[in-house]
Amino acid sequence: MTTTSLSSLASRVSGPVVLPADPSYDEARRAWNLSVDQRPDAIVTPLDIDDIREVVVTAAALGLGVAVQPNGHGSGDDLVGTILVRTSAFGELTIDGARRRARVGAGVNWGPVLRALDGTGLIALAGSNPEVNVVGYTINGGHSMFARSFGLAAHAVTAVEYVDAEGRFLRADDASDADLLWAVRGGGGFFGVITAIEFDLFPAGELFGGKLVYPVVAAEAVVAAAFELAASDLSLAIDVGLMNFPDSPVVPEPLRGQTIASIDVLAHGQTSRAEEVVRRLHTVGPVVSDSTATFSIGSLPAIAGEPTDPMPTIDWSTTLASLDRSTAEPLVAAFRDAGPVLTRVGTRALGGAVATADPDRGAIGALAAEGIIGAGIIAFDPAIAAEAPAVFAPLDAFAASRRGDRTIPTFLNGGEPLSTAYDVATIDRLQQIRRRLDPGEIFRSNHPVR
Repeated sequence: MTTTSLSSLASRVSGPVVLPADPSYDEARRAWNLSVDQRPDAIVTPLDIDDIREVVVTAAALGLGVAVQPNGHGSGDDLVGTILVRTSAFGELTIDGARRRARVGAGVNWGPVLRALDGTGLIALAGSNPEVNVVGYTINGGHSMFARSFGLAAHAVTAVEYVDAEGRFLRADDASDADLLWAVRGGGGFFGVITAIEFDLFPAGELFGGKLVYPVVAAEAVVAAAFELAASDLSLAIDVGLMNFPDSPVVPEPLRGQTIASIDVLAHGQTSRAEEVVRRLHTVGPVVSDSTATFSIGSLPAIAGEPTDPMPTIDWSTTLASLDRSTAEPLVAAFRDAGPVLTRVGTRALGGAVATADPDRGAIGALAAEGIIGAGIIAFDPAIAAEAPAVFAPLDAFAASRRGDRTIPTFLNGGEPLSTAYDVATIDRLQQIRRRLDPGEIFRSNHPVR
């Protein structure tokens, strides 16, 4: 009965509807993380708001859920009993330089937004990967290289437009629905299908930054210097990495099979100060490569140089209550103990505006932790998944006595509940808002509110 009813949905929407029996089903259902095997009852790519209304009303009538994945990030559930919505057709992008405000459709990734900001003198609190969707990243917190200066991306949200559980198209801002805006700022997409979001932009002056790469023999000194530098300047973005490159053709020849340490650094407004920082970092150890330079906001993703194609990954993360020189040696030891199966460990400095955010402005609130650490395994061989607990065990032991009390939802594994990131009072308030907006629990967030 469900399949027949979903088949008829194709005649009521203008966008494509893909069902399990269709030849394109496997491609359409694919998550960004290729290790996730999600099998929704249907995949719909709506072309307009009327299409979204039809999907929501149909799902409610059939007792199905609705999950939104513009391009598959954050997935972690099998999605059985769910209609998967791809909002890729919602491509609106407007930069209002005078008001320092951006308006972005639900299908837009960060790359086009950053390119549109070139020459404006303004920056957005964007992520490190140009292929990450703006809305999904933002409503789940969103940590950028500008976070210590301007806060998390969720803090910058000023308005959202969405289709609710009754199929109504609504707009919410602080004046019309302050509770919903509070929830949007870090609570994820449990209340409806977002079609557009608006957020503040920030003047940042000249930008300077890049990546310094060192041989792994210098790892302890590199990590210690990075953590010390982060503590000395709360406006400076620091991401220190330890990485085992696989011996694979997808890796550039000089790095293939190598293990390295790296520091990603970004400063804004004072290029001379940033150049002095880089000179200091050259004294830490032998520098294999240094990409630091003055750049425009459109080139921001080049600093991290993250992969922009889907991959099978297994992830781990937590916050760290403090970062200092004493943290460096045990962290590097944990990385080494994890062995070559572990692809990367990255630690980003928090603090600054992340720690001083108004707790009443959004669900994400303020984070007292000084760092956030994430690790990943690229699992091209599915058998590697069984090794993951043992691989991550040294990191678990390292973090056990250093763990912060909360984290950022964008660092949660797909399907991990928001209760991992928030305290009981925040979860209770999110649940109350959900009961008001979606009493039938139609909408299935990548990070459930429970």
